[in-house]
Parts: sequence; structure tokens; C-alpha cells
Amino acid sequence: MIDSSSDAATPGEIEVLGRQVFCDDELGLAWSAVESMPPASVLARVNARNEVVLRTLSLVEEHDETQAEAAERAELYRLEAKLNLVLELLSELVMQHASPLPPRPLRFNSRGLCWLADDTVELDTLLLVECFVLPAWPVPLKLYARVKRVEPADGNGRYRICASLEGLSESAAIWLDKLVFRRHRRAIAQRRTRG
Repeated sequence: MIDSSSDAATPGEIEVLGRQVFCDDELGLAWSAVESMPPASVLARVNARNEVVLRTLSLVEEHDETQAEAAERAELYRLEAKLNLVLELLSELVMQHASPLPPRPLRFNSRGLCWLADDTVELDTLLLVECFVLPAWPVPLKLYARVKRVEPADGNGRYRICASLEGLSESAAIWLDKLVFRRHRRAIAQRRTRG
């Protein structure tokens, strides 16, 4: 993971991600074209699940900085969140029996995603994207994204695909922004300690 300021964004990335903080990482990613957005009730369940995953990751990635008297309550809250994640993991593994995908370079924030792919995707295609934001846990975020830009990425015949997120609830977007900001802040701290 690297600080966004150390690698200039392409015009397609700026169009999709804007000029706000983004996260660079290598994560498991899968996508498939879909005809249309799901019904509102299904989308609400997808957003609620994404929010649970993002909240749990927040608890796992953050250090306990609570006051001593609140530490016990915070520890119980973290334990409950971890148990929720274990149940989610178990259900995912039972349903899919699939191993996590190999990591690929990905740049993302709550507005969209940009990644490298071997094959192109047509502009304006609606995708269901599964993103494994914590490689050790095979529980992906499930996001709907519309392809806005496809650019040649390098001399190896790969493409940079940039897609804007659609249907993401405000609450899930806030938690995704928190994840991006945490990882951005950590990347800056790591860069400072190295240099």
C-alpha cells in the first residue's frame, strides 16, 4: 500500500475517484457484468453486509485508544464484532468453497475503483465487483460499479479499468472512507519511518 501522493493519478482515475484521498493496494478482486441494479430490498441487504464488514475491519485495524474505565466495554464490543465476522466467514466458506483471488493492483475510495485487468470491459457496463479488502479474510465487499474509463495500462497488453460506485448507501460510504483514510494515514506513517 502506498501513499496516494507518491503515484500520480491518471486522467481516468481523477475522473472517477476525484481529487480526494484514495487507497492503493494489491487486493483480490473479481467482477462480472450485470444487467441492472438489484431491487431496493436486495441492495439494502448488500449495503448492510458491506457496512458490517467495514465496521469489523475498523475494529480489527484500529488500536484501542479508549480510557481505562471504558477499555472493558470497548474490548467486549471488539469481541462481539469479531464473532460476527467469524459467523460471516463461516457462512461465506460454506456457500462458496472458493479460495481468495490472486491480488491485483487496485486504487479505490468511496467514489469508485480503478484496477489493472488483462481484458477490456465495455464503457458504461454495470459490474458487480467483489473486493477482498483484507486478504487474510475471504469476506469480500460486494459493490456495484459502472465502467467510466478503460485505458491501456502498460506495454504488456493490460488495461486500467475505472468504474464509479453506484447504489452505495451513505453509511457504507462513510465506513469505506474511514478504511481508505486509515490506510492512507498508515502509508504516510510507514513512509516517514523509512525516510
